[in-house]
Amino acid sequence: MMTDMEEAEAKILQSQIEIRNDEECEIDFKEATKKLAEGLLNQYQAQSEQVKKKLDEVRNKQETLLDQMQIENIKLQDTFDDVKLDEMVQTIKVSQGKLILMKKKMASIRELTFKLKKRALRLQQIKQKEALNREQQREQEIRREQELIGKPVMS
Repeated sequence: MMTDMEEAEAKILQSQIEIRNDEECEIDFKEATKKLAEGLLNQYQAQSEQVKKKLDEVRNKQETLLDQMQIENIKLQDTFDDVKLDEMVQTIKVSQGKLILMKKKMASIRELTFKLKKRALRLQQIKQKEALNREQQREQEIRREQELIGKPVMS
């Protein structure tokens, strides 16, 4: 059997062996982790750079569009703020209302004119008939008078 001294030495040796195993495992894990990280970086670095370039392009285009939109917004705001334009729009609205009213009045006047012309034509025809009747009556009266006067006798 072992003596106390041998046991103590065995324990020390065993703890040293365990420490070495732990260190070797730790070293192995560190190296493996490092190699894995390098492999992943190598594999995805090119794709990552391409995506970064495309994102930079998109961001630049968005900034350009944003600047253009801001310029257009300023132009629109200036247009809306222009008092003369607002006055002109109001004048146009009023004039348009007047124009519509005038069109309605003109349509009613045209309708009245048509009716009056039709009535005048009818009245003219009636007067012509009356004049014709009077003329015929006058001719008949003249004939009667001549018949009444008699004809001179020739002997």
